[in-house]
Amino acid sequence: MTKKVGLTPEEREEELQKKLEDISHREKEREAYAIAGVVGLPYIDLEKFPVSQRAVTIIPHELATQTGAVVFKKDENNVVRVGLYIPEDEEIVKGIIAYLEDQGFTPKFYVISETSFKKVLRAYKRVLVSSKKTGEVSVSEEGLLEAQKEVESLTMLEDKLKDVPVTRVLEVILAGALSGEASDIHLEPEESDIALRYRIDGVLKEVAKLSTEAYKNIISRIKLEAGLKINITDKPQDGRISIRIKGREIDIRVSVLPTAYGETVVMRLLGVGTISLKIDDLGVREKAKKILLEQIKKPNGMVLVTGPTGSGKTTTLYACINQINSPDKKIITLENPIEYHLEGISQTQINPGKGLTFATGLKSVLRQDPDIIMVGEIRDFETADIASQAALTGHMVFSTLHTNDSSGVIPRLIDLGLRPFTIAPALTAAIAQRLVRKLCPECKEKYSPTDEEMTYLTEKLGKHMPKDKTEAVFYQSKGCTKCIDTGYKGRIGVFELFEVDHSVEQLINDRASSLEIHDTVVKEQDMITMLQDGLLRVMEGVTSFDEVRRVLD
Repeated sequence: MTKKVGLTPEEREEELQKKLEDISHREKEREAYAIAGVVGLPYIDLEKFPVSQRAVTIIPHELATQTGAVVFKKDENNVVRVGLYIPEDEEIVKGIIAYLEDQGFTPKFYVISETSFKKVLRAYKRVLVSSKKTGEVSVSEEGLLEAQKEVESLTMLEDKLKDVPVTRVLEVILAGALSGEASDIHLEPEESDIALRYRIDGVLKEVAKLSTEAYKNIISRIKLEAGLKINITDKPQDGRISIRIKGREIDIRVSVLPTAYGETVVMRLLGVGTISLKIDDLGVREKAKKILLEQIKKPNGMVLVTGPTGSGKTTTLYACINQINSPDKKIITLENPIEYHLEGISQTQINPGKGLTFATGLKSVLRQDPDIIMVGEIRDFETADIASQAALTGHMVFSTLHTNDSSGVIPRLIDLGLRPFTIAPALTAAIAQRLVRKLCPECKEKYSPTDEEMTYLTEKLGKHMPKDKTEAVFYQSKGCTKCIDTGYKGRIGVFELFEVDHSVEQLINDRASSLEIHDTVVKEQDMITMLQDGLLRVMEGVTSFDEVRRVLD
C-alpha cells in the first residue's frame, strides 16, 4: 500500500489560491447571472465556452475596453454573439448596436462577468493581425462614395436622411458635407428636433431636421468613431475621426458639448475642398504681390498675417513658404492642427496637453538649424519674443496674429510685451485678409447699381476708383440648385499689405497708434485696404455689394 505523501508548503499555498480564485469566479458568475435576470438578457460563462479569436476583432480592442462589450462568436448570416460586461448602460448598448449594424452584423447580446470579459481581452493579444486598426473610422470609402451618388445635391439631403436606416445616417451626413465642400458640420439639439447645419464658404446653412430619437443613435455612433465615452453626456469631449476617400485623407475634429436640450456636436473637416499653394492664385493684387514676393525672399525677417478665424491665413502662409521652398532650404512648421501636408517640409503638430506649445516647440525648432520657420499663431509674449529673436538672427519667420487690420499688428505685438526696438528690425511685412464669397457663375444676374452705391464706391475707393466706370460690370446674387440657393459658390481673398520701411520703423519706435500707421502706409505706400480690394472685386463682377459689406464694412 502506497502511503500518500504530504503537500509541500508551496503546493498548499497554490492549492489554497486556486480555491480562492474558484470561489471568486463563482461569486462573479452568480452576480452576472442575477444582472442578466434584471435586464432580461441571457447569461453565459465564457470560461466554459470557446472564444473565437477571429470574432473578437470585429470590435476594436480600444472600443471593447471602453464599453465592456466583446464579440466572442460569429454565427452564420453575420450574426455575432456579444458579451456585455456593463449591460445596464443603455447608451453603450445602442452605440454597439449601431456600430455592428453598420458593419453588416446582427448582434445577439449576452451578459458576462468580469472574469469572462478579461478572458476575451486576453484573446486580443493572441491575434497577430487585427481585422481593423484601432481608432480607424468604420465609415468605409465605398459607403461614402455610394452615399455621395445618392445625394446629388444638398436640396435632396433631408429627404434622403428620412429614407436611410439610422445606421447609415452618419455616412449620408458626411457625404453631404463632402459634396457641398463644407468646412464644418453642426448637429444642434432644439426643443422638438435636431438642426443639421453645414458651414459652406464661411456661412452656416441649415440643410435638414433630424428626429430626437434618431439623434440618440447618431451621437452614440459619432462618439464611438471619435474615441469618446458614449456614457458621458454632461461634460465636453473632444475626439477625432480619419477617413479616406478618392485617395484623399480627411481629418475630422469632433467636439461634443452638453446644452439645455442635449449634446451638440461640431465636426470640423480638414482637407476638404481644394487649396492653391501658389501666391499667384491667392488673389493678391499686382502691386501688393510684388511687395510680398520681395519680402518673403529675404534671408531673414518676420512676415505676419492677420485676420479672424477662418479668414484663410494658413493658406496664405502655405503659399508663401511653398513659393520659397527649395532643396537647399530647411523649412519647419509648428501647427495646430496640420491642415495640409506639404512635400519637402517638416511639419510638427502642437500638443499643449503634452507640453508641446508654440513657444516650447519654437525653442526646439531653432535647434534643428532651420532656414525658414512657420509658427501657426503668436498669442503670448514668449512665442512673440522667440519668433522675433529668430527673425533677427538669420531666420525667415512666418506666423499669424488676431487683429482687425494690418496696422493693428504692431500695437498687438507691443501689447504682448515686445519692445519697439525689437519689433522694428524684426518685422518685414504685415498682411491682413478676409474671405468673401464669389457669386455663383450659374445664376448671378447683371444689374445697374443705384446712385447710393456709386456714391459709396466713389467715396471709399478714392483715387483707386477706375477712371472708365463703363467697364465695370455689376452682378447680384440670385440662387440656384448649384449653390444651394445662396447665390454664391466658393470664396476669394481680399487683402491689404504693407512693408516695414524707414517711415514705419520710426512710427514703431514712437509707439504710434494703429490709425497713424494706417494713414502713413496708405499715403506713402499707396496701400489698397481690404475694403477697397473688396469693392474693386464688386466692380469686376466677382462678388456683390452685400457680401463685401457683410464681411468688411
